[in-house]
Amino acid sequence: MTTSFTGFGEGALDFYEGLAADNSRTYWQAHAEAYRREVAEPLAALAEALEPEFGAIKIFRPYRDVRFSADKRPYQEHAAVAALAGDAQPVVGGLYAALSTDGLFVAGGYHRPVRDQLERFRRLQDDAVASADLDATLADLAARGYPLDDGEPLKSAPRGWSKDHPRIALLRRTSLTVSRTHEPAPWLFEARCLDVVVDGWRAARAWTAWLDAHVGPSTLD
Repeated sequence: MTTSFTGFGEGALDFYEGLAADNSRTYWQAHAEAYRREVAEPLAALAEALEPEFGAIKIFRPYRDVRFSADKRPYQEHAAVAALAGDAQPVVGGLYAALSTDGLFVAGGYHRPVRDQLERFRRLQDDAVASADLDATLADLAARGYPLDDGEPLKSAPRGWSKDHPRIALLRRTSLTVSRTHEPAPWLFEARCLDVVVDGWRAARAWTAWLDAHVGPSTLD
């Protein structure tokens, strides 16, 4: 059973600062109790508090999958939860929040849209009505503190599009998420941390709803 969320432990960031300096099994074992008390238990309470409005919440494991990675650090240097859209793989629509030494990262949208979704999004850029609605939606999200992420854009125009297209910045996108990083502050260790996540997820959910309406799920096998 979890308890009511009252913020992360005041030692949570200290734990991650230490892990960044020594990402090893030795450090983890020596600080396992601090992780449980300062991070894991508050994270579970946060997930439980979010479920009534956002549905089932995934708590990410603290261990990294290093099987196919050149980076062999064994532990994640952040703690994260997500509300994911549906059971299909890959899941691209969802809401995400993560605590690290950088503060609290809150995001949502289509993180890794696949080819047909990107194609549909790109075609919208030549639709005057859809593109005007997109611009208005993104402007509203930016005003709420959740601009569109830079992501990892293509180096040039996608195939079939001119590099001089007036909306080339949007055409080059490979990720369609909005986000905000809240710098470390005392409220991270208070109950109002929940309000920050909820406010951010509500904003990001509006963006995911726009994508669902105009782009939708992949139809590829």
